[in-house]
Amino acid sequence: MSSGAVYRKTNLGVAEVGARKLKLNPRVRTMLILIDGAQDEPTVRDEAEKVGAPQNFLEELMRLGLVEQVREAAMMSVPANGPHATGAFERFRSAKDFMNVTIVDAMGIKSFFFTMKLERAGTLDDLRGLRDAYDAAIAKALGEVQAKVFGRRLTQLLA
Repeated sequence: MSSGAVYRKTNLGVAEVGARKLKLNPRVRTMLILIDGAQDEPTVRDEAEKVGAPQNFLEELMRLGLVEQVREAAMMSVPANGPHATGAFERFRSAKDFMNVTIVDAMGIKSFFFTMKLERAGTLDDLRGLRDAYDAAIAKALGEVQAKVFGRRLTQLLA
């Protein structure tokens, strides 16, 4: 694997985020959620270290066919399948999907009331208004370190 490589979820990886059929290690699952086709390998590995994922998480996800390398980071400046969409609606959808997937993954059924608030959100500003509640819920469920990793990613999505 190349240090400048960028990875994204395959269709199987996207399905696994929703279905949880493979019973992945929770830290590896967190990394599957975070892989978005925009961050280069060193950034993803740094996030993995912070959340306590095993060092071979990327190799495991590739072996299972859940992620694939899409390009070298230096080759293009536009992310492949990444969250940095140009239009406001695309940015909104990416941020809302990220918040929904991560909160449900962290809290399970306890996330019901937050997801109801999330469903009522219709703009990026609405999502920004839920930011404090999101950060607090993730920190309570997963700990401060993972909350900071998710928070940094959410900041990028809401920018």
